[in-house]
Amino acid sequence: MEKINQLLQKYDNFQYEQLRSIEQLEDGSKIITLVVMDEDGEDVHSAKIEFKNIKDSKILVNSVLSYLDMSMGISIIKEHDLYGFAIGSGTSMSHVQSAPLYIVASEINIIEEN
Repeated sequence: MEKINQLLQKYDNFQYEQLRSIEQLEDGSKIITLVVMDEDGEDVHSAKIEFKNIKDSKILVNSVLSYLDMSMGISIIKEHDLYGFAIGSGTSMSHVQSAPLYIVASEINIIEEN
């Protein structure tokens, strides 16, 4: 969780940034790509979050992701050995499962890119 918290703190929970894509892998895992943009709308940083052993999810198609309200950023929560990823600000798994987009998985991997 330390690496996750560092990422969220570094990018201010990705508030006002963009969820660029959700990639479905053959093994059932999903990779979410988040981007940080400059004032001109150009990508300056990106982070990929890979979710394995997914227990529950509510996923939107990539074509609508740019329309999501990211003013509250994202939340990543750990409860009962499960990670919950959701759009919006929250501190419990109940928030995760009521978000417009969420993933609950037992494994998570962060890949930060510049």
